[in-house]
Amino acid sequence: MATKKKTVLRSTPKISKDKDLDKFAAGAGKKSTKANEVYPWEEPHVREDVKKTLPLRIDEPLYLKLKFIAERTPFSMNSFILDRVIDEIEEEITRLTE
Repeated sequence: MATKKKTVLRSTPKISKDKDLDKFAAGAGKKSTKANEVYPWEEPHVREDVKKTLPLRIDEPLYLKLKFIAERTPFSMNSFILDRVIDEIEEEITRLTE
């Protein structure tokens, strides 16, 4: 019968994580400021001519009010909402990216 060789147990080298932990802790509470940060809407593959749909759930009275506006103004329901939402989106993006 063959005898089984015993392998020498090897210890892994000690990895000093203290410096990494200190760097991590030093950055706690600070805002991350990346000078070269690219936002999703700035990606090179994003095109302005591509339109995306967003289902919007609103209650029936609000829907009927919107429909009433669309029937009595040059706005469609979609353009009426979009005109008002664009400014709000831009204001919020400015606030979040400053």
